[in-house]
Amino acid sequence: MSTIAKEIEVELQTTPNLYAKELKAKFQQMHQVQLMESKMRRVKTIAFQRKDGDHTKQYTHLRSYIDELLKANPENFLGLDGCFMKGKYPGQILTAVGTDGNNCLCLVAFAIVEAECTDSWKWFLDLLGDDLDLPHDANFTFISDRQKGLIQVVESVFPRAEHRFCCRHIHENLRQTWRGDLYKGLFYMAASATSVPYFNMAMEEIKKTNLDMFLWLSEIPAAGWSRSHFSGRAKSDMLLNNLCESFNKQLVGARDKPIITCLEYIREYMTMRIATVKKMQATVRGPLTPQATKAWDEIQTEASKLTVMMVDEVTYQVKSLRSQCVVNVEDRTCTCRR
Repeated sequence: MSTIAKEIEVELQTTPNLYAKELKAKFQQMHQVQLMESKMRRVKTIAFQRKDGDHTKQYTHLRSYIDELLKANPENFLGLDGCFMKGKYPGQILTAVGTDGNNCLCLVAFAIVEAECTDSWKWFLDLLGDDLDLPHDANFTFISDRQKGLIQVVESVFPRAEHRFCCRHIHENLRQTWRGDLYKGLFYMAASATSVPYFNMAMEEIKKTNLDMFLWLSEIPAAGWSRSHFSGRAKSDMLLNNLCESFNKQLVGARDKPIITCLEYIREYMTMRIATVKKMQATVRGPLTPQATKAWDEIQTEASKLTVMMVDEVTYQVKSLRSQCVVNVEDRTCTCRR
């Protein structure tokens, strides 16, 4: 049977989603030999094991693989995601993803766990805190899809952390009851409001339109989903958990693989990303990354349209055609909160 598997392995390399019935027809055409579909399914399994490795055997080699990885990369970060494994053994890939100086995806840590539950998240966040040298009272900021058990775990492991909730996930739950662009627009108007008065106006509009929706939203702490209530510690007004979702898409080709093959897929993907970043760094002219330079140029263009008046040594009044705000250069704050 392994001889047959070797012959169809090339076929599976180009078209891995062929059904056993299609493989049977191809083999019959090649050799004028008819095989049962059940046997062809076993042949397909053997062919994939030759290509990717054995699901069961790779678990027995996992500790050795980790030891070798640490020897080669003693300071390497591991990445965690939040998606299902699709292979022979069920599980979850948890990920912690951030951004680098060029505002691009940067995988910080990852782990494979049996299930996405309170114990798994606590284990992961405890290790993440150790790796990043985060104290128990760290003023860190997290954003998530409000996964089961995660909210309570973040409060337990990092009680002073800011925990934001992905607005796309909230809207997906909201639209199960209140569908349509009207409700979506009202929700995102409240979510994107940068100050409390504008947030209150948006919520009042929701209340007038649909009281039940207003009461439903009111049960979710605004500090988790509206810019008007963000602490400002993290210099990011991100409302969507696009970082993890973007990384999840890169794992499509790894999630059905045996565990070490899966881990190697992730490692090789991140190695290529790091190499790309290094090439980009070599082309940079000036003190900032390309994305930071672009943002700085846009800020300068916008600033040229403003009128500034000094109030005292650290406070300035800034006016545009549509609004007026107060900037404190010592605290690096602005009343617009944008």
